[in-house]
Amino acid sequence: MKKFLTVLLASTAIHDGEAMAQTAPVVSKFEVVGIPVIFKPIRANDVVAVRMYLRGGAANLSVANAGIESLMLNAATHGTARYSKDAFAALATSTGTAIGADVNVDYSVLTLQGVRQHWNEAWDLFAEAALRPTFPAAEVEIVRGQLVDAAKRRTDDPDTYLTFLADSLLYAGHPYALLPGGTATSIAAISRDALMMWHRERMAKENLLIVVVGNVTRADLTSKIQAAFGNLPAKGRNAGPVTILGDVTPDLVVVKRELPTNYITGFFAAPNISDPDYAAFRVATDILGNRLFEEVRTKRNMTYAVAAGLETRRANRGRVYVTAVDPDTTLKVIFSEVKRLQNELVPAARMAENVNAALTAYLVRQETNMGQAAALGLWELVGGSWQKYDLFLRAYRNVKPVDVQRVAKRYMHKARFAVIGDPAKVTRALVLSF
Repeated sequence: MKKFLTVLLASTAIHDGEAMAQTAPVVSKFEVVGIPVIFKPIRANDVVAVRMYLRGGAANLSVANAGIESLMLNAATHGTARYSKDAFAALATSTGTAIGADVNVDYSVLTLQGVRQHWNEAWDLFAEAALRPTFPAAEVEIVRGQLVDAAKRRTDDPDTYLTFLADSLLYAGHPYALLPGGTATSIAAISRDALMMWHRERMAKENLLIVVVGNVTRADLTSKIQAAFGNLPAKGRNAGPVTILGDVTPDLVVVKRELPTNYITGFFAAPNISDPDYAAFRVATDILGNRLFEEVRTKRNMTYAVAAGLETRRANRGRVYVTAVDPDTTLKVIFSEVKRLQNELVPAARMAENVNAALTAYLVRQETNMGQAAALGLWELVGGSWQKYDLFLRAYRNVKPVDVQRVAKRYMHKARFAVIGDPAKVTRALVLSF
């Protein structure tokens, strides 16, 4: 009965989503002063979400300046041409405005979430942070200290360190080998002059994408972008190409630590969101994750944490993950589930249940204005067009068991594994047999 209700609720949510999509506000893409803008008007609430993307990500960086864009964007709200740090924070608080930043291997983003009633003030703060930060020396040092501390703590948490190790192993020699968040050494060495120069060179129209979802008008948005961004140079420092991962040679790195359990993950090359195989592989990964939870955790009680995952990177990766007291025994079960997915067709009823539940969870994450803006930006920059998002949803619904089997065979192999724990409990030949 519980399973039936889960499927029923999932199916209902999907059909409701399809009905809403037929009457949803029309998304439009246009240019303002040479900058591409994606706009989705929302009248159902008063929230306005803005995301300003800087293209490039890790491909912009070097070993010496890794983290410079993170430092730049995080320091941008600590003083601008119009506002001191305290004045900026006071106005943001009084108007319910939140400005944040994030960096990843494909792009960096400055975000704004505000409300329609204070849209003018919120946009003013956002434009100041984006275009006119003054990078006061004392404030830069505060932000630098925070980022250096975060980089130093990267090895403290086993899960964070595990991901770092496996990522470094998979992307060795690739632009993604550089950390957008930087290292303690690289962040400490970035001068304020270098930071200011980086801002001048990167803030160019060709590097930008602006995505807005919220209760504003196109005319007002256009006017604001023209006034704020119109004087930017057309060209600036931009990134080199990012190639997809080729054939991966299996590998393993083990870091010895005295821990109650062993942390294990394997990364392998996977199709990105612009690839025709992405929808099928997303379904395959979702099904594998459910099976691992059922077989490894629920039935055999071998772990409290097991998962399969798929990223949305341009040079994409999939992963399997587990914590285990007995790694070899646990990995044998995980690998057998991968083989089962590769060699046996998923029963149609189980397939429908997995697709409905996973797609519902995926759509729930797009319920907020910021979630929708993030999806539009991701698909535009990494997927080739924001319009392909809808095509992905349709493709996901239409994946067949034979598609899952095909992509599981094609991609779920030749992983590079990282282990943190007891080396004596990990058999290298077994791990590399994935």
